[in-house]
Amino acid sequence: MEAKGIRDGVKKVFLEVFGGRGDDFDFGKRQEDFENWDSLAHMQLVSGIETAFDLQLGMEDIAEIQSPEGFVNLVQKKLGGTG
Repeated sequence: MEAKGIRDGVKKVFLEVFGGRGDDFDFGKRQEDFENWDSLAHMQLVSGIETAFDLQLGMEDIAEIQSPEGFVNLVQKKLGGTG
């Protein structure tokens, strides 16, 4: 999958979990920059990413992700390339 497709998929999952239109979506935002990114939201993100990209994330991967860009990088790694 190309990098743009991964970025689009990650963005879609974030918008589903946190709402918004995405006009000003910033992949560089950190977990603390999202008002409602708590443990429940984190698991919703993980589940959404796993479903969107048909992959399984390990506990060590899940614990380290703190930004949309982190999810993009992890998906690229799991899919076997950087697009």
